[in-house]
Amino acid sequence: MQKSSTLLKNSVYNVLYRLLNVFFPLVSATYVARVIFAKGIGEVSYAQNIVAYFTTIAALGIPNYGIREIAKKRQSQTETKKLFSELITINAISTTCCIVLYCFTILFFPSFRDNIALYISVGLLLLFNYINVDWFYQGNEDYSYIAKRSFIIKCFSLLSMFAFVNSKSDVVVYALITSLATGGNNIFNIIHLKHYNIRFQFKGLELKKHIRPILVLLASVIAVEFYTMLDTTMIGIFCGDSAVGYYTNSMKLVKILITVVTAIGGVLLPRLSLYYSKGDIEKCEQVVNKVFRIMLLLFIPCEIGLILTANIVMPFLFGESFLPAVLTLRISALLICTLGFSNLFGTQLLMTFGAERKLLMCTVMGAVSNVIVNLILIPIFQQNGAAVASVISETIVTFMTVIYSSKYIKIRLSRHYIWTLLISSTVMTTVVLVVMMIPMNCLFQLGFSILFGAVSYFGVNFIMRNSDLNDILNMVMKRG
Repeated sequence: MQKSSTLLKNSVYNVLYRLLNVFFPLVSATYVARVIFAKGIGEVSYAQNIVAYFTTIAALGIPNYGIREIAKKRQSQTETKKLFSELITINAISTTCCIVLYCFTILFFPSFRDNIALYISVGLLLLFNYINVDWFYQGNEDYSYIAKRSFIIKCFSLLSMFAFVNSKSDVVVYALITSLATGGNNIFNIIHLKHYNIRFQFKGLELKKHIRPILVLLASVIAVEFYTMLDTTMIGIFCGDSAVGYYTNSMKLVKILITVVTAIGGVLLPRLSLYYSKGDIEKCEQVVNKVFRIMLLLFIPCEIGLILTANIVMPFLFGESFLPAVLTLRISALLICTLGFSNLFGTQLLMTFGAERKLLMCTVMGAVSNVIVNLILIPIFQQNGAAVASVISETIVTFMTVIYSSKYIKIRLSRHYIWTLLISSTVMTTVVLVVMMIPMNCLFQLGFSILFGAVSYFGVNFIMRNSDLNDILNMVMKRG
C-alpha cells in the first residue's frame, strides 16, 4: 500500500508538472492569438520548430537515459555524483556544437537572417540546454519539487506575457518570454542541486561507456521528434504562417490532454527500472497493467469529448479567426490514445527492458510513414493533411510498440472492464450530443457538455464497479 501510495503521489505531481508545461503555452496562446493572430502565432511556432531540431540533437538521448541511470544508482551518493558529472559533460559538448551550427544557420540563410531577432530569442533555448538537468530529478522521483518549481516559473512568465505582449508587433517579445520560461526552470534546477549534495567532479569521469546507449536513444528521439516537428516545417513551407498557427494551436489542445494522462505513466520509468534491476518482473507487470487501465479509462472521455466539442472549443479559446482549425482539432483528437500508449509501451517499457533498438525501429517506421503521407496530403489539405499524417504514423508506432513490449509484459483486460468502458462511452456520447443540441451561450454549452459528459461517464463506471476508478477514489479518500 505504501508503494502504491507513493506511486499515486508521484503521478499526481507529475500530472501537475506536465500540465503546467502544456497549460502555460495554451493559456498564453489563447491570449496572444487575439493580439498577434494566427500569422503571428505561426511565425513564432515555425521559429521554435526550427530551433527544436538543434535542441533535440544537443540533448542527445540524455533526458531518457539519465532518468533510467539515475534511478538505478540513486541509492549510492558516490555513483550518482559521478554519473551526473559524466552526463552533464557530454551534454555540454553536444550543446556547444549545436550552438555553433545554429548560429551559422541563422546567419547564412536569408529567410532566417531577415528575422534575426526572433531566431535569437528562440535560440536561447539552446543556451539553456547547458543546465537542463530535469532528468536528475525525475530519476530521483522528486516530482513534488518539479511541480512546485514549474508553477512558480509559469506564473511569473504568464504575468509577463499579459504585461508586455499587447500588440501585433510584439511577436519577438512573446518568443523571448517563452524561452525565458524554460531557462528559469533550468536555473532553479541547478540551484536546487545543493539539496542533494551534488557537485560537479572532474576526476575519474568515464564518458565513453555512455556514448553508445545515448546515441541509440538519440536515434530514437530524432526519429520521433523530427517527424513530429517536420509536419510544422512542411506546413510552413507549403502553406504559410497562418496554417502553421491553425495546426499548432490544435495540437496544443490535444497535447494538454495527452500530457495530463501520460504523466501517470511518466513516473513509471524510474520505478520500473528499479524493479527490473531487482529482477522483479511480476511487480513490473502489475504496475504496468494498473497504469494501462487507468490511462485507458481517462483517454476515452478526453478523445470523445474533444471531437464532439471542437466547433466550440477552437473559436472560444482562440477567436473566430481559428474556425478553419475545427476539423484539424477533430482529426488531431484521435492522437490522444495513440500517442499516450506509444509513450507507455515505447518510452517506458521498451527502455526499461533495454530494448532501445526495437524502440528505434518503431520510431523509424513512424518517421518514414509520416514524411511520405505529409508530402502527399499537406499540399492538398494543408494543416488537415498534416493531422491525418500524424494519426496514421502514430498508429503505426503504437501498434509496433505494443507487439514488441508484449514479449516482456502481458496486458490483461477483463470482459467486464471492456463492457464498462463501452457502455459508459456510449452514455457519455449521447449526453454530450443532447447538450450540444440545446441553444445556449457557447461558454455554458461547453461547460455543461464537459460537466454532464464527465458525470455520466464516471457515474456509469462507478455504478458498474470499475475497479480502477474505485481504487483511485479509495486512495484519494484515505489520503484526504
